[in-house]
Amino acid sequence: MSDNVTQLDLEPTPDHRGLWKKIVVFAVIVAAVCGLVALVLFTDGLNLDGLRRWVKYMNVGGDGSYGVYTFDAHSSNRYVSFGDGLAVVSVSGLSAYDENGEELFVLQEQMELPQLQVSGDMALAYDVGGNSLLALHRRNGEVLRLKENRAILDADLSSGGYLCTSSSASGYKSVLSVYNNSQNLVYRWLSSTTYIPLCAISGDGRWLAAVGLGQKEGVFESSLLLFRTDSEEIQQTISLGSQLIYDLLFVGDKTICAIGETSVQYLTLDGTLLGSYSYQDRYLKDFTADGDGFLTLAVNMYKAGNRYSLVTVDEKGKEIASVYLGQEILDMSACGRYLAVLTPEGLTIYTQSLSVYHQTVETGNATAVVMRKDGSALLLGNGQGWLYVP
Repeated sequence: MSDNVTQLDLEPTPDHRGLWKKIVVFAVIVAAVCGLVALVLFTDGLNLDGLRRWVKYMNVGGDGSYGVYTFDAHSSNRYVSFGDGLAVVSVSGLSAYDENGEELFVLQEQMELPQLQVSGDMALAYDVGGNSLLALHRRNGEVLRLKENRAILDADLSSGGYLCTSSSASGYKSVLSVYNNSQNLVYRWLSSTTYIPLCAISGDGRWLAAVGLGQKEGVFESSLLLFRTDSEEIQQTISLGSQLIYDLLFVGDKTICAIGETSVQYLTLDGTLLGSYSYQDRYLKDFTADGDGFLTLAVNMYKAGNRYSLVTVDEKGKEIASVYLGQEILDMSACGRYLAVLTPEGLTIYTQSLSVYHQTVETGNATAVVMRKDGSALLLGNGQGWLYVP
């Protein structure tokens, strides 16, 4: 019998011990990750956003160096989430920041009443009543700068990079202009009979929608005007009733949402009313249409006071949910499936069903909030912005 037979041993050799250690460590890591995923699935509403935030922001805290933004403080500032960063428009121009708060681009331009929109990789800023319009790309910087000789009433930026403007002009009541995704003027409509204060452009740039102001049988009336940008004729004129329209937007390329003084209406390009939502004798105080598949309305029982309620509405005008707040709303912002509402008592993040996702009273001196798609939010105030991670 060979001497080697007596050397048989069930104990692992030194090389095998190293392998066993690796297997044990790997098993522990897998168990920990599985446990974390299970925890997230049960506590974060059956989604992985909590896990994504934990991975992305696991080092947030301490000196708070992640996502701290600084900008000029002004009461007319507007803020929008821009990729993983932030876009800010102020009386001095438009700025874009990355996710760490580093300034990427700054376009200087004096504005008195700045407005801001973001769609995809583009940001659009314009001065209501002024003549300045700026557009920048998240990676390429400035792509358009207009200094018109007429007052800009409204502007819109589509998901495909097209933009439109409504403005006044000498000799006309309103002028509608459309620029393609190469920022070239491709369409213009001159109106000598109708004031047109609002406009919206479809994602592919083929359809232009606008609101015209007029009268019907001596009563004030708002109308939806639909244009094809390859035709010189108005395609449709649809009555929106005797109410002021506050905003007009495309939902996809074939549905238009008109947010008005007394109701929200959803219409197709052929003028068919898909659905509407009436405020039922309540007063619309604020709204945000940036959520995925839902519109959020802040309504009040009275013209003044803090009897606020939140209502979410789907893309056919049907109420999804409502909740009574009974307190002042400082700001609100929607992104993805989340809605952030800032009040004097703190920040609450809701889902579109208005279930509370997270709450905090630690909002510092914030006066504005920007919701982000992953469920985190930016709190902003006094020339600074900082990241809140649920």
